[in-house]
Amino acid sequence: MLTHPLLTSTSITSYCIYFCSTPTVLNPISLFIVIYKHNPRTDNLPYEKVGENEPVCIADQVPFEIPESWAWVRWGTLSESIQYGYNAPAQENGRIKMVRISDIQDNVVLWEKVPYCDIKKSDIDTYLLKPNDILFARTSGTVGKSYLVQEVPEQAIYAGYLIRTRYSDQLCPQYLKFFMESELYWSQLREGTIATAQPNCNGKTLGNMLVPIPPLSEQIRIVANLNTIMVYVTEYSTAYSIAKQLRGSFSEQLKKSILQEAVQGKLIPQDPDDEPASDLLERIHVEKEQLIKDGKIKRDKHESVIFRRDNSHYEKRESLLGFTA
Repeated sequence: MLTHPLLTSTSITSYCIYFCSTPTVLNPISLFIVIYKHNPRTDNLPYEKVGENEPVCIADQVPFEIPESWAWVRWGTLSESIQYGYNAPAQENGRIKMVRISDIQDNVVLWEKVPYCDIKKSDIDTYLLKPNDILFARTSGTVGKSYLVQEVPEQAIYAGYLIRTRYSDQLCPQYLKFFMESELYWSQLREGTIATAQPNCNGKTLGNMLVPIPPLSEQIRIVANLNTIMVYVTEYSTAYSIAKQLRGSFSEQLKKSILQEAVQGKLIPQDPDDEPASDLLERIHVEKEQLIKDGKIKRDKHESVIFRRDNSHYEKRESLLGFTA
């Protein structure tokens, strides 16, 4: 379990990573972390101070500039706890429901499919899910995927391949969830992911991530705007997927259609001055007969002649005595 026991909803600001003109130190404790921008009269670069250690320049870690009213914070400092899930076999019946990675689809928990498990009563509080918790998949193909717990219809804990992060109620949970869908989040995750046959990422990687935090009122405004925009993004994504699917098959269908038009004599205008194909075939037939006579090729017993009569097509085969329509 990775947790900062000194962090509470009222003390979270004292653990914030500040990005301001001067460092603010409220309590000289070993876990205390401050990131601030150095005096503009010197280098104007971001520095991080951990406990009583000397500040360290982290300009190579801060990916971009943020507004003056915003702050950079490490997720582990922002969180009240980063807790690994409970390891137990899934059961049809048990003391309490246990949410697994497979129970979360499209940011929704399929509660009717969530199994039960047995757990000591004294351990339940440690793993209990509450609204606004964020679950984080730490292994396999879903590594890094996150889920914002919005409702818990009945008491439930979460399984071992998930990590739960809990934070101050002074933060907008939807903003943090949107962060966990951003490229900034995924790029930091990729750097910290252990590349094995089963990729996995631990709580340390999550806790070390840099998060840009706006003022609370701005977090709420950002979320409201994103919710509006995401409706159009979803619609566009659906339309794009359909178009992409059509494009993949359309080009092939178009090609076949054009080729079909070509072999049906419909691709280009007919020129009445062109030599009829029947004359061309007759010359080829004469040429072939000569090759047979010279012994250079053998006659094909199944050769035929196709011709038109009474508005129908007929075929005459060398091996047959009559005609076939």
